[in-house]
Amino acid sequence: MLAAVLFLSASPASAAPKKATLGVFLATTLSDGQERFQYAESLAQKLESGLGRPVAARSFGRYEDFSKAVGEGLIDFAVVDAWAAVQLGAKAQPVAYAPRAGETQQRWAIISTQKGSVKDLAGKRMALVKGAGPADPKFVSHVVLGGDLDAQKHFKLVPVPNVESAVKMLEARGAEAALVPVAHAPKDLRVLFRSGRVPGAVLVELKGAGDTLSQSLSAVGAVAPFDAFTAIPGREFEDFRRLVTQGPPRRQPVFADTPDLRVETPVLVQSESLGPALPPFTEDLAVSSEQPDD
Repeated sequence: MLAAVLFLSASPASAAPKKATLGVFLATTLSDGQERFQYAESLAQKLESGLGRPVAARSFGRYEDFSKAVGEGLIDFAVVDAWAAVQLGAKAQPVAYAPRAGETQQRWAIISTQKGSVKDLAGKRMALVKGAGPADPKFVSHVVLGGDLDAQKHFKLVPVPNVESAVKMLEARGAEAALVPVAHAPKDLRVLFRSGRVPGAVLVELKGAGDTLSQSLSAVGAVAPFDAFTAIPGREFEDFRRLVTQGPPRRQPVFADTPDLRVETPVLVQSESLGPALPPFTEDLAVSSEQPDD
């Protein structure tokens, strides 16, 4: 009888849903630390309703801290910059994009206080938000610069924790250039280069429950400053992952089309239209009237 009572009293506690942990690392998509913290807290509350289980929020300002928490199994799912999701490798299962102002992608810019071009920055310092070390130059070379330039050879890359630090370092003359999303480029600094469109923020699953998370997103809705989560089209993120790690495909040579030669058809069918064509040196073959001296 006592055992039955103990079992019944323990049942409510054992049936309680396990708390999940949401991680937020948006060091480039959101430039303000307080904004990142508020977004994490608001999204965690919305996810609690959608998942039917308590959700705690953790906001990270540095990639090292976020990556360590993921490695220790402390994070169940996270909203991260797309380049950071790639650097997590197979640990991160992409679930959905977090659009902002209706856009799931953004452009990156190389900004500077100096005039010139990217070519003029050879050997100069460029502030870059720090990720997983060796993967950072690949993102710059393969994605931002489209494979046209080796970032590690062309620049002296200076790692910084986030966009705010990159801009401050540039303004303090600690670097001659900085790489930031176009949306965060200060208006008083020069934009020397704009990249193509790159995926922005993405929701990733870190413990293999991506299907359950996907099904609950319709109830989450928009959480400022982002719109409602949207599905990733096809293999778009996998293509992005391959671009970062392997680079763009080798360009195929392009052959210019030769101009069309138009020949007057009457000349081909009427022989009387053809005149003699003498070489230009025929005048030199004429016999001279002067006699050589004997």
